[in-house]
Amino acid sequence: MQILQIEPLVRNAFEWYGPVVHRWRWFCFISPLFLTMACSIGFLRMKDLRVDDPAYVFTPSDARWRREINVFNENWPLDENKFLPGKSFETKRFVNILIRAKDGGSIMRDNVLQEIQILNNWIMNNISVPTDDLKFNLTYQDLCLSYDWVCGANEHIQMLIRRNDVNQVLDLHFPRGGTKDTPVYLGSIFGDVNVFENGTLSDAKLTQLFYFLKQDQKMVEEYSSKFSYAIETFLNQVYTSDVISLSFAHYQSLEDGLDENAKAFVPNFVVSFFVLAMYALISSFSLKSSSAKKIDWISSKPWLAAAGMFTTVLSIVSAFGFLFLLGVHYNVINTIIPFLIIAIGIDDMFLMNACWDQTSKSLTVPERMSKTLSHAGVAVTITNVTDIMSFAIGCITDLPGIQFFCIYACVSVAFSYLYQLTFFSGAMAIMGEVEREKRHCLFFYRTLCSVDISKMNEEADSKLQQIKNISRSASPAPFNYLSSSNSSFSSDTDSFSSKKTIPAEFAWKEQPSPSSSISEKSKNSHGPHEEKDRIVHFLGQVYGPFILSNSVRLFSAVIFAIYLVIALYGCYNFREGLNPGNLVTNDHYIAKYFSDIKNFWRIGPQLHVAVLNPPNLTLGENRDKLLDVVKSFENTPYTLGREGTVFFLLEYMNYLTDLNVEIADTEKLWNTKLNSWLKYTGGSTQWASNIRMNGTEFQSFRFQIALKNFVEPNDHKHAAKLLREIADRQPYNVVVYHEAFPFADQYLIILPATIQNVVISLLCMAVVSFLLVPSLPSGFVIFVSIVSINIGVFGYMTLWGVNLDAVSMISIIMSIGFAVDLSAHIIYAFVTSYGDTKQRVIGALESLGWPIFQGASSTIAGISILYTVDAYIILVFFKTIWLTMLIGAIHGLFFIPVFLSLFPVEFFRIPKSSELH
Repeated sequence: MQILQIEPLVRNAFEWYGPVVHRWRWFCFISPLFLTMACSIGFLRMKDLRVDDPAYVFTPSDARWRREINVFNENWPLDENKFLPGKSFETKRFVNILIRAKDGGSIMRDNVLQEIQILNNWIMNNISVPTDDLKFNLTYQDLCLSYDWVCGANEHIQMLIRRNDVNQVLDLHFPRGGTKDTPVYLGSIFGDVNVFENGTLSDAKLTQLFYFLKQDQKMVEEYSSKFSYAIETFLNQVYTSDVISLSFAHYQSLEDGLDENAKAFVPNFVVSFFVLAMYALISSFSLKSSSAKKIDWISSKPWLAAAGMFTTVLSIVSAFGFLFLLGVHYNVINTIIPFLIIAIGIDDMFLMNACWDQTSKSLTVPERMSKTLSHAGVAVTITNVTDIMSFAIGCITDLPGIQFFCIYACVSVAFSYLYQLTFFSGAMAIMGEVEREKRHCLFFYRTLCSVDISKMNEEADSKLQQIKNISRSASPAPFNYLSSSNSSFSSDTDSFSSKKTIPAEFAWKEQPSPSSSISEKSKNSHGPHEEKDRIVHFLGQVYGPFILSNSVRLFSAVIFAIYLVIALYGCYNFREGLNPGNLVTNDHYIAKYFSDIKNFWRIGPQLHVAVLNPPNLTLGENRDKLLDVVKSFENTPYTLGREGTVFFLLEYMNYLTDLNVEIADTEKLWNTKLNSWLKYTGGSTQWASNIRMNGTEFQSFRFQIALKNFVEPNDHKHAAKLLREIADRQPYNVVVYHEAFPFADQYLIILPATIQNVVISLLCMAVVSFLLVPSLPSGFVIFVSIVSINIGVFGYMTLWGVNLDAVSMISIIMSIGFAVDLSAHIIYAFVTSYGDTKQRVIGALESLGWPIFQGASSTIAGISILYTVDAYIILVFFKTIWLTMLIGAIHGLFFIPVFLSLFPVEFFRIPKSSELH
């Protein structure tokens, strides 16, 4: 079966490009430096383009929670002088402190309460920040959100201290205490509670202190922010207690934690880059078996390895600077991209170097460049095009954080590909001239025999030119890109002018005679016998035949079956959800806060329910329908029931019942008297913050439902989905909201978005494989291997403790591109080899087995430093890349060669013209 093949076109283009890049080698080498400097101007905008708000970055851009919170903010906007805690979602400057007894016991003991009160008084009265002119010190009393100019003072602590003074008449029914018409909600101030049989609070192991700060004016907001950091400094560095322990957070804590992740990347990136650089430099030195393990100082390429590493740096700077110039926002997760570009760039470098080493040294440098790029160019193109497509597909995900990451990664890979074909190829051509002139690979000294070789080559070139002139005068030949007669292939032998020499022991042991040089150049053959690298020899003569033996093939089938079963088990048992605490390092102070806050989510957090088109309460039928709405929210697995509901209508009806008032559908009872009660009852301030009136009519109102079992990400996801469905079924235009809904919206879309991206990516990868590999069955093998690798990565990632969330979704998208790299290289080498199936497998291992191993092992070595960082985001990337490289390398060097060897070569329908080596 034949399909459209663009591989010959791409290969021919690279055959033509090889001599071109040689002729313009210095331009190709230098121009990316100027382009990078131009793009780096964009870094001046870096600070302004950074976005760290987790609610924006890690939730869908059109998420439902955005509309829901707008409803509440528009109907009940923040009033800084009529503020009640828990009644506004616009508070952007606050400090929340969670406190427990140091011995793990109840916080309702007098000595613990007294210690908490001392801390509360100190924060409210003794912590201050200076004004810009240093004339005043602002305390909490100056900056607090107040009610009628009175700051909230965490009265629940004083209330508990004085409960004995009022002979225990304080109603501590949990979660809603207080009197019937003046409820006091205890679920938001006590956590990890125990209750008596009658529902009264017996003890609690956690309590909260709240400090809400002004934010209306920019200057005041800045002072409020400074005050938050002053409390942070006091609690982290100054405050100690033998009685209580605490955890805390303020509005900017999570962003600061994300920023610390970014800072942690910098030293790790330096270490990783250094490890990879050392690995690349060591790998660049050639050892010949006949040289008694001495380094071949002529064919080694340390400077080319350095150029390959520098290529990745240029790519990163150019891509980021270019996107900064365009005004594209970025997030802290983007700091992982340099690790990816290094992994991709070093893989391409090893591959191109391997292809260069496989060309005959008797060829001219332009010819070697042509042959190198004709082989490596297609493989590098497959690598980069699939990576670019994989990240481009990720851009369609409706999560801004993933979009930012994929845009920057996509452009970075594109620049990496561009610079591989310009900067690095130019460096390869330059170092090719160094090798042709038999110069020292480090210091460019001429070897003792290099002069003799140059003279013999000049004589050979002269005789060859005479032969070609005669041939040209006899009959003009068509243009041949690989012919040494092309004048563009002439080498500039004076590109390095040093006349120094080094001892002859570093010179080539193998020197062709002039006659043989003429003969070989004329025939454009592989020249005299050239010794294979020892590792290449091992892969082809030892490892290849070993894995192709029947016993090893049977063993590989068993191992693959076990691998696949375990991977599928992991895929089946995946977990969803990004815990906010996972966004920071485990030793960051907010991590403890997120751990403690779960104790408040087990029972007591409040769901806010808004009724935007309320009915006429005068009609009993409407009241019954409204109470049915309330019941529908109360009777779910995630809500506590009537005892946790705070609703003015229920309280008013209790009030009427206590007065033995006969319930009648009268205007006086449900308009005049109700409005009077709302104004003068003990809970009037609370009801005023819940109701919007249009004269004497209700324009909208809200009530609160107590939640339970609202702890883990999956709980947030299922609860949000269920409660929203209930709201959508109700009359009166009902809207619900809770502070965890932004993350719940991420959990709701993450699985379908991941499936969508993976399916589209796999289809695109398959198309690229079929087009760039000149064999339809071989393209199918690439597709199957990609699926196998990604099943393994996802399954083992789950077993390694990674959830399916926004961070791991990025990793999965990334792993698809890497899976193509590691499988396509070996299969393309198989297709372009010669002989029967086994010969082609051995040829593929000889050709690209070593660079595949180098690329995978170097990446694993480079990212291993990330395992030392105790942060979920960083560890997810480490685990994903580590698994992808390890599983991909095992596929590329073991499973795929064994699988290919099971079929006769005729099965693959490989065109004869595809054989390159």
